[in-house]
Amino acid sequence: MSSTPSSRESSSRHGRGSLTSKSSAVCIQSSQNLSSAEMLERVLEKPTLVVVEEPKDRGMRFRYECEGRSAGSILGASSTDTNKTQPTIEIQGPIDHIKKIAVTVSLVTKDLPHRPHPHCLVGKDCPNGSGICVVSLNPHNNRRHSFSNLGIQCVRRKELDASLQKRRSQNIDPFKTGHSKGIEDMDMNAVRLCFESELEWEDGKKDSLYPVVSKPIYDKKATTTSQLKITRLNLDRGSCIGKTEVYMLCDKVQKDDIEIVFRRDSWKANGEFAQTDVHRQVGIVFKTPPYQDQSLTEEVEVSLCLRRISDQMESEPVTFTYLPHNPDPYEVRRKRKIKSDRENPCATEESVAAPESSFHFPQTQLGSDDMSLLTQLLETPALMEIFSDTNIISAMSSGFDQGPDANATFMDMNFNQNPGQDFTQYSDLQFNRLVTENWSSEPQDGSFNMVQVKKEDDDHDL
Repeated sequence: MSSTPSSRESSSRHGRGSLTSKSSAVCIQSSQNLSSAEMLERVLEKPTLVVVEEPKDRGMRFRYECEGRSAGSILGASSTDTNKTQPTIEIQGPIDHIKKIAVTVSLVTKDLPHRPHPHCLVGKDCPNGSGICVVSLNPHNNRRHSFSNLGIQCVRRKELDASLQKRRSQNIDPFKTGHSKGIEDMDMNAVRLCFESELEWEDGKKDSLYPVVSKPIYDKKATTTSQLKITRLNLDRGSCIGKTEVYMLCDKVQKDDIEIVFRRDSWKANGEFAQTDVHRQVGIVFKTPPYQDQSLTEEVEVSLCLRRISDQMESEPVTFTYLPHNPDPYEVRRKRKIKSDRENPCATEESVAAPESSFHFPQTQLGSDDMSLLTQLLETPALMEIFSDTNIISAMSSGFDQGPDANATFMDMNFNQNPGQDFTQYSDLQFNRLVTENWSSEPQDGSFNMVQVKKEDDDHDL
């Protein structure tokens, strides 16, 4: 049976309709599959936020709003005096379909769980009074962003609850802690930066990245968390047996949370001091520990540093030198020996030979009359000239050294060359006159001739 043309046309029309409906269904299904693949790709290839420059943990002072000055700027960990750096983040991973990224920075507690901290961030990217920092990035232009002029402003204790309530109203709770705990156990001298990122895709959809926190930032003025620093030592060397008393000046420390560590290679020992030896938190008087080898023959250098017991934070080390043991470090024995030698010199030094021109009378027992006579003789000018003659002095000295006959020799040396003459019968006046006459009657040839020549020269001149 043959089909009419109308029936064939209607059947072909129905076939084309069914084919169109089937193809449209396939297109819808493929678009759905593509959307699912796209979503999966977004999840798998989502970028990550990384802190490439951590904030400097020490040296930042938290300032109050009432101080009326800038809160300073948080520096980067690698910052130096000549090269200033700031905390920096970077977007890593695929960014093909990302339009922009909004980053919100807030303060959280140092310890887990990281709860919102009542202290505030202040700076040019911080809305006035918000306590948080908000920046918008275009990763296609620059994947990195540095937070310059970002400071920390601390809140007074009576305003802590109000500050936390403001964070709740801003929906700032990166780790969903729910503000379950109070502020009693919060560390007000340490905070962390928390970075929250919100991605905006090209199709307008938004997504967020997992929050990232920085390393802790400690308040400079707090002694419990401040940076340790040794300023000066009055002694930088001592005996290897230890017990050398040293005075140290340092930045503020807690007397019950500090120790002094000596270290060299595997050897380590602590300085000895009590809490009462810590003076006003900036001075410590301690004694050095004994070195491991007390039989040193040469100097040994070790490192010395302060260490906080609570967090094991250490200061920059300084050098201390151990010396070989000296039983008399102040040289007391040597000084006593020198003093003893000065007070009791040796016999050889005392018995120094007298000069030949010196004259010593024999040690004889003289009465008072004899002493007065001898005094008058010594005051006679003629005798003084005789005693100045070295030949006569030598002859007299040799006569005195002969022992018992010395007095006889002296009596024989009279001025008239008359042996046996007795002078005891003369009075003092008569004896002086006799000496004067004998000296004038026998002048020395040299002296007389000299006088004569002098007179002849004078007559010739006249």
